[in-house]
Amino acid sequence: MKNLKYLLILIFLFGCGYNPIYQTNQKMNFKIGKIKYSGNKKINQSIIGKIEKFKKNDAKNIFDLELESFKNENIVSKDKKGNASSYKLILEVNLILTNKKSGEIFIKKFLKETPFNSMDNKFELNQYKNNIEKNMLSKILQDMSIFFNTIQNDL
Repeated sequence: MKNLKYLLILIFLFGCGYNPIYQTNQKMNFKIGKIKYSGNKKINQSIIGKIEKFKKNDAKNIFDLELESFKNENIVSKDKKGNASSYKLILEVNLILTNKKSGEIFIKKFLKETPFNSMDNKFELNQYKNNIEKNMLSKILQDMSIFFNTIQNDL
């Protein structure tokens, strides 16, 4: 009976046209031409490293890309001594895609916020902040991938 359930699930998944959302080997209908960026250098380098695959496409639709990124770390609360006890890390990426042929412009803002508590050991706190930033950046890159797929479907 268990095998029958698994067989039915597999038949359903393969029969209904299931396709992974974050599939990386998709053929894109557009190509990234020039890339301009400003703001946080570390964030921009991470994003551009992932977007480089769109520069190698042989598509007819060519888009210029403008990136503007910001990273803010705010103190949310302090303890009795006046030391920070919790923070909020905010990553913001503004994306502007301009079609070279038609002049059509696509604008999207990606914003992620995460609160976290302070630690006594400053080295561990910095490592924790870096991990949080990497996770937030990977979520932004996933959202960007969905945005690119949406634009591809509109072309």
